Amino acid sequence: MKKNYSIRESVFIKDSLNNSFMLFKDNNENLLFNKINIDNSSMIIDKDIMDFSATIDENNRLHLLYLNKSGELIYCTYSENAWHKNLIGRLDIQSNMYKYLTLLIHKNTINIFYATANIINLNLWTIEHIVKNIDNWQKHVVTNIFSDKTLDPFYIDQDEFGNIYLVYSGKESVHYNVYYLFFNTFNKKWAPNPTKISSSFVDNILPYIFVDTQNNVHILWYCSNNGEYLLKYKRFSSIGEDKFHWREIKLPKITGSNSHALMLEKYNRLNILYAERNEIYNLVSNDHGNSWILEDKTSIVNHPLYLVQYYNLSLNRLRHKINHYYGSIDKASISFYCDDFHEDLKEFNEFKAASLKGEKDSVKDDIKDSINLEEKENKAKSQAPKDELEKLKKDLVELKDQVKLIKKDIKLIKDKLQNIEERTKNRMGFLKIKK
Repeated sequence: MKKNYSIRESVFIKDSLNNSFMLFKDNNENLLFNKINIDNSSMIIDKDIMDFSATIDENNRLHLLYLNKSGELIYCTYSENAWHKNLIGRLDIQSNMYKYLTLLIHKNTINIFYATANIINLNLWTIEHIVKNIDNWQKHVVTNIFSDKTLDPFYIDQDEFGNIYLVYSGKESVHYNVYYLFFNTFNKKWAPNPTKISSSFVDNILPYIFVDTQNNVHILWYCSNNGEYLLKYKRFSSIGEDKFHWREIKLPKITGSNSHALMLEKYNRLNILYAERNEIYNLVSNDHGNSWILEDKTSIVNHPLYLVQYYNLSLNRLRHKINHYYGSIDKASISFYCDDFHEDLKEFNEFKAASLKGEKDSVKDDIKDSINLEEKENKAKSQAPKDELEKLKKDLVELKDQVKLIKKDIKLIKDKLQNIEERTKNRMGFLKIKK
């Protein structure tokens, strides 16, 4: 199976106030930041970007990590409509390669992951983990991986307690296998030896890991089989007959495409999304992964296909969990495949498209339409009954506006306090990494 490394990555974030943000690299390797449904403003955070990752914490604060072509590893937080940058350190990009930068936050703990290899020997890769402890940063070597010169992406997830789960593929003898590792948040240690998930007699590639709302761990990957690749699935459950054991569960026959299969949870139902040819398929399970059926499929309308790192604090965390989506980005607007959570984005995209179309009309027509619209509004107002119901509606609108203003004031105060805290940390010395 030919792996599709041309699939682009982006980050979508929706905070608890339903404000939506998007980060992605353009064709010139600029890192762009868009406030989608707020004012649709766009800004270039930095140029010549090699890799980046972003997330949001429980206090609605955006965090960003990126590596530029000067070797600078930069950590940012967003407040008061600006990104506040701090240099973590300089990486030796002349001697080493760095890939798959990943930022993970649980409460007040910041975790940074990446894979690195010396350019002299690109068959040996190392996954490193930098974690913040109080005011210091400590580095862990997670594992070493034998691979061809191109390494498959690794993926991580965490449970509600902050334990971290990692999956990757590495070469053993002549075949690739899928491995799993676990970081215990209480003793701050990685498991000393990885668990082999796949068979050793065939190639196993493109693994993906997902921890559901019940803290069950799921792994998807593709396995070679007589010239084609089939999707495989294993689950590690903390309850039931297979408690604390990896169990392989049979899926409908799914032949491999060239991208990762994804798992997510919506309305307490597990979903598997995968791309095949020019379509995205959606399998669902109503029994925690024991059985699966095809629910729907949709055509890929725009290329390239984006693998979107996804955060949505507006969702009920007891019923929904989504780490990644497949999506499309077109002129700074974003849409998701097999999605039913973003009617606001659909409406905004439709409004934006209509606005762009309207710009092509003549100025005379615009003025005429505006006059007609104003006349209609004035006529409607003159005909509107001045009864008690209208007064109640008006009072309700005013009350909603007041609530919005109060929320904005609270958010502004939070941002200012966090900014003061960040500046205090900067004066103390932002990062002191210990090995």
